[in-house]
Amino acid sequence: MPDDFARAWAFMRRGDARGTVERPFRYGTAVLTPELPRRYDSNFLYLDRLEPDATAVELRAEADRVFDEAGLAHRALVFPDADEGERLAPAFAGWDVHRNAVMVQRHAPENAPDTSSVEELDEAALRPARRQRISSVPWGDDEVADQLLDARLLLARWLSVRCFAVVADGQVVSYADLYQDGPDAQIEDVATMEPYRGRGYAKAVVMRAAEEAQRSGADFVFLVADEDDWPKKLYARLGFETVGRYVKLYRPTSARSG
Repeated sequence: MPDDFARAWAFMRRGDARGTVERPFRYGTAVLTPELPRRYDSNFLYLDRLEPDATAVELRAEADRVFDEAGLAHRALVFPDADEGERLAPAFAGWDVHRNAVMVQRHAPENAPDTSSVEELDEAALRPARRQRISSVPWGDDEVADQLLDARLLLARWLSVRCFAVVADGQVVSYADLYQDGPDAQIEDVATMEPYRGRGYAKAVVMRAAEEAQRSGADFVFLVADEDDWPKKLYARLGFETVGRYVKLYRPTSARSG
């Protein structure tokens, strides 16, 4: 992996892509979090020792074994080597394919957004807005919402977690998280409530988080964007450049989670 891409993944494995129970298996590391069984990003197979001739049949068998032993109904595979993920994805019929770009802030934004409306709030202040967003998707039941929200409390054991938001009409309408560990920082969970989109709030919260990371000593600030979605272009205008890609394959349960 290129240096910046490897550095970003090393950071995610210390934080947002970390489990409370981890163990090696044939093709990499089983990342499991029994406390959060419905959060896919806390329960997955990290395929960092994938053999070049590995087949989809073998991977599915290993996934079934590991997830069944853990009592989990879903399946989730993470390929840090995107080419390997793309090679195998067609053989996983019925699975969801998520393509992700790791983007590092390399230069100043094209047009610096006004960040004066952005506040730093504690996690509790953002929970109603996060819960509202989760409940807006078909799989966002109360149990899933609880586990996705509790994941941030778990993450705070391992990294510094700060929250930045825009408050309008008495409620949080846009927000972003900043995870930091010394010189490394990740901006994550960027969202704007639908009635308030198009006002530049997402750009503002991302830039405020990046600025605060740098003030706190970070010289490496990155985020992860959906390869096929429009926010990737927004982040590019804020000075973020793609340094690598990875692929996730999910076989969701009937009530999937995030």
